[in-house]
Amino acid sequence: MRVIVVGAGAVGGFVGARLALAGNQVTLVGRPWLVDAVRGHGLRLIEPRRERVVQRGLGVVASVAEASAPGPFDLALLTVKTYDVATAASEMQEAGLGHPPVVCLQNGIGSEERLSQAFGPDRVIAASLTQPVSVPEPGVVRLVKTRGGIALAPVAREANIAHVASILEKAGLNVRVYRDYRTVKWSKLPLNILGNTIPAILDMPPGEVYAHPGLLRVEVAAMRELTAVTRALGVRIVNLPGYPARPLMWALGHLPAPLLSPLLHRLVGGGRKGRVPSLLRGLTQARTVSEVTDLNGAVVRCGARAGVPTPVNRLLTETLEAIYAGGADVWSEWRHRPERLVEACKTPAAVGQARRA
Repeated sequence: MRVIVVGAGAVGGFVGARLALAGNQVTLVGRPWLVDAVRGHGLRLIEPRRERVVQRGLGVVASVAEASAPGPFDLALLTVKTYDVATAASEMQEAGLGHPPVVCLQNGIGSEERLSQAFGPDRVIAASLTQPVSVPEPGVVRLVKTRGGIALAPVAREANIAHVASILEKAGLNVRVYRDYRTVKWSKLPLNILGNTIPAILDMPPGEVYAHPGLLRVEVAAMRELTAVTRALGVRIVNLPGYPARPLMWALGHLPAPLLSPLLHRLVGGGRKGRVPSLLRGLTQARTVSEVTDLNGAVVRCGARAGVPTPVNRLLTETLEAIYAGGADVWSEWRHRPERLVEACKTPAAVGQARRA
């Protein structure tokens, strides 16, 4: 199989390396630092039980146009950030990749709909990776833990994606196929939000957030809004490979704070293995746009369409968007000030006041 991976960071590098090791011809499309590192030394894949340098069957280029020069591809993996999906889709259309299935490996809500407009729903496959991966340095991808896998679902329900699942399974990945693509994305969404948005706003590690009673209430309130939205949309939360989403959401809806605090500390903190949450990492890298728009922001947008109030998710979304846009000056108004965030979330009036600030 000829496979293209557009936006090869941690997720794209990990899946691409596994596919190359399984005998496929894989082309990574990434930033210049990735191109230089992989061309010079190959892609180093570090896993809990072994470490390998992947060179055979693995190419790397800086643009989709360059990747498409040798001819069409059999499979495309899109692993850019959600805010880059439209641009990447346009580049893929212009490059003439053939008509491969497009596996959408973004976190958050909305990428599948954007890709369906570009390629047609029959070609788009929703996917969620539940194995944490990181890039400790250019040209190196680390699999943090083996538990987990990839959840797949076709956007067009009648589409047969068994061949794509088989390709990924032969690469040693734990694959589970679902019927409703919305289920795959909404079931992963709590994992993307928990211990991510609030730590970014406050510049605090998740463990400190869950040890603070007021912040724990804010996190739980945001999750309960998410649950209300999924019910209004008719979307079921399901367990994904290695990720028990259903009992987690039940616990967030029913357990008292003294029991939730150690549970979230163990689940979220243990899953991250000390890694900095992605939204906080983006701020430390001085990025000006974030995925929060398609994480908490998706809860707000879909809640508005379904008639479900989501004031806490709205506050978190608009606060973090303002911090990303305004930089250090705006962030200084929130960093290490948990009581301000707790107070802002108490009433709708306070929410509006905090947004204006």
